[in-house]
Amino acid sequence: MNPDVGTDWAGFAQVAPDLARRARAAAERCGFVLVGTIRRDGTPRISPVEIHFVRHQLMLVMIAGSHKARDLDRDPRLVLQTPVTHPASPEPEAKLRGHVIDVDETQREATAASIEAASGWRPRNTWRFFAVTLNAANYIEWQEDEMTLSHWDNVNGLRPAERRRLDMEASRYVPVIE
Repeated sequence: MNPDVGTDWAGFAQVAPDLARRARAAAERCGFVLVGTIRRDGTPRISPVEIHFVRHQLMLVMIAGSHKARDLDRDPRLVLQTPVTHPASPEPEAKLRGHVIDVDETQREATAASIEAASGWRPRNTWRFFAVTLNAANYIEWQEDEMTLSHWDNVNGLRPAERRRLDMEASRYVPVIE
């Protein structure tokens, strides 16, 4: 498969259902993700953005004149990271890489209605509505100093989960061998 062609959320959930379910739960835990975009000068920008799952699509809605929306208009590539709020006891985290695409009026209306039903406010028609298509997804769960990494990408597909342990002296993660 072409690494530049993304997979929509429904397609991702079909080929990696457990990973998609866990990534969605991690994203919905806080209700927002950190979005990495590329500024005009090529440097990265990180912004918190609410995340919405509407009609089998992963949706982002932004004020049209915001820097992050203008970044995506210029270069649609992005990364999404669920926040880690307790470093001493981190919750699972999801990392998604892909790009955004514009959506039709039906998806815009469904997304606006979903946001209004959930929160009582409705994004204006002038706002930007983006669907995220994925090129890769990672999901990390922690148990003490050991992590389990699950990953999928649109070239290699879903790969077996890997367990890694933090080697404090070497300052790196090493595979857990059973």
